[in-house]
Amino acid sequence: MSFSLSESERELVRSDPNNAVKEQYSLKCQLGVWDEGVSRLPGGRDDTLNTTVRKDNCFFFPHNPAMLFDAASELQKREHENRQLKSSNMYTRIGLWIAAGALIANAVIAYFKA
Repeated sequence: MSFSLSESERELVRSDPNNAVKEQYSLKCQLGVWDEGVSRLPGGRDDTLNTTVRKDNCFFFPHNPAMLFDAASELQKREHENRQLKSSNMYTRIGLWIAAGALIANAVIAYFKA
């Protein structure tokens, strides 16, 4: 059986990991990226929750009690696609500016050659 932590419970876990969630329970990522019960770090729960490796690889989406997990997963996918699209658009704009600069330089050179 799994339970989800609310935002206030997450903050409590960050501030006092030993008292927020009792030691008989283990915390885990719903998507299986990390599991405290399987890969407990030597520093205990505090290291498990605050490790930079977990933060870089975790599919975290802010807790909303009215949202189902599948909906949060879909929203996360959309956010990822939007970030990729913005990055792609930026590179396209840079390419267009370079091409426009080259055309202007070519026109200036052609003008002075004539």
